Amino acid sequence: MNDMRFGVNYIRLHNGTQFDSSVGNLGDQLGIGNGNPPGIPGLLSITFNQVLRSIGDSGVQQKFNDAVIQASDAVVINHNRHVFHTGFEFWRYRINTFYTGNSGSLGNIAFSGVFTSSNPAASGLGGYGGADFYLGLPFSYGRGISGGEWGQRQNVFGAYLQDDWRATNNLTINLGLRYEAHTPWVEIHDLQDNFDLLTGQLLSPNCTKVNVGTAPVTCKQVSNRGLYNGTYGLKDLQPRIGFAWTPAALGGKTVVRSAFSISSYMEGTGTNLRLPINPPFTPAETFVTYNGKPLPLTTTDQGLVPSGSPSDPFAGATLRVWDPKVQPAITDQWNLTIQQQITPSATLQVGYVGQHGTHLMVPTPYLQKQFFNGVTVPSVYFSGNPAFQSDISQISGTASTGSMKYNALQTVFQKRYTQGLEYQVAYTFSKCMTDNSGYYGTWGNTQGVPASPYYQNLYDPRADYAPCYFDAKHVLSSYAIFEIPFGRGKRFGHDVNGVVDAIAGGWSIDPIISLRTGFPLALYNFTNDPSNTNSRGPRPDCGAGAGRVFGRKNAFDPSTGAYLGYQWFDPTPYSL
Repeated sequence: MNDMRFGVNYIRLHNGTQFDSSVGNLGDQLGIGNGNPPGIPGLLSITFNQVLRSIGDSGVQQKFNDAVIQASDAVVINHNRHVFHTGFEFWRYRINTFYTGNSGSLGNIAFSGVFTSSNPAASGLGGYGGADFYLGLPFSYGRGISGGEWGQRQNVFGAYLQDDWRATNNLTINLGLRYEAHTPWVEIHDLQDNFDLLTGQLLSPNCTKVNVGTAPVTCKQVSNRGLYNGTYGLKDLQPRIGFAWTPAALGGKTVVRSAFSISSYMEGTGTNLRLPINPPFTPAETFVTYNGKPLPLTTTDQGLVPSGSPSDPFAGATLRVWDPKVQPAITDQWNLTIQQQITPSATLQVGYVGQHGTHLMVPTPYLQKQFFNGVTVPSVYFSGNPAFQSDISQISGTASTGSMKYNALQTVFQKRYTQGLEYQVAYTFSKCMTDNSGYYGTWGNTQGVPASPYYQNLYDPRADYAPCYFDAKHVLSSYAIFEIPFGRGKRFGHDVNGVVDAIAGGWSIDPIISLRTGFPLALYNFTNDPSNTNSRGPRPDCGAGAGRVFGRKNAFDPSTGAYLGYQWFDPTPYSL
């Protein structure tokens, strides 16, 4: 049997926030220098620590005109005790994208309160965001871009051969091998660049299109248009082996199943970290922070001082840099289950499932400083060109360095449909550990205040090894379908007329119950970086008693005595 398919999937998505022109240039009117880019009305996002969460909006917008072209051919061959599956798959990814950057076309400016604290240079105690705003002392500011679309392309090839071999009447063996290759992402007009991690050398598929101006960097032309290797060696070959065995000695009521497989997946990585966003093809995104300084270098009336200059497109820019060893994530999976028939309609299954993921895609803060004996020194990355390292403001990197492990004990009791009733009860006891939450991580998923997807310390990523943000130690889920035995053909009312049957017959009760333990809470220090290394994932310090959980302890305002609700954990051991 042969199954050949071809298809195209196209998506057009334009979303984001944009102020009406009638609003006017509120940022400029407030006296914030460069508060509105030319032709863009509205109010940029202004955040105050300890006051309002935010006013205004950064104006993040994104436009996607993307397509996936897919072709596949699958062949199934039956021969004696073998069922062979073979075929190939091909995907062509076409993305045409505009993204303002995380800072948005209007941008943002933050007042943390650090400059009215006891020691601004060391993230001292006290301080008030509203006071910093009144004095015109911003902690950070940023602004993205307002125009420019780019296009990237990638191919994925896959071929496989699988044999389902019924070795004996009670043993089936599954053997398979898959080859899968992902070509590097290329920009259709070669309008993207990357950088050597140590020397800072600019890499381009066509240096004639790169105008570095007066920037202290030179262009090196390379033959690889994707600007990273994209290969992952023997992991191109992905074996799969499994079996299902029904021991005759147990009366044919027991099935033992086990399998092992290797698979790969190329993560999307997020639009904001793609190489076409780099200067000089895309105007530099501004990102400035004054962490560790006694006073900011600019004030509110100077506002959002733009990055770059007519002669140096990289000045103050945030660069996107991909590790040359970027590759698809590799996942090893294995399992062992035993299923026992208890009655003709009921079974009990107990199993173990394990998973180990390596080369997971991780956003990487390559410009983070090193910390030695209480002293910060420049990052080892781009250290071969200190002038260029100082010329830029930030590096948002991409690397395949993350890892995770998952182990679970799973039990399932299932009663198949008999006499109008079927149900299932499943319980999972599991643990998931990882050293990174991934590109999208906890944003909008498991907690109100998300953690940063960046390592706290680039030079010690293992220190971030902790439960996955979605880890749930205990999960109990169940469902049931009970047909009420009333109506024609049922135990009760089997001979009622059609009207009564249409109204009262054919009803069922279908409950679904799902219970689980809570997700881990990832703490994140948004406003201060006590290490002064420009960490993009700083966390609060944990003192004695950290991790103490109350559950449902009543909480009251210490000054007024007013009831505030439940206090789930003790915040006193944590400090910024």
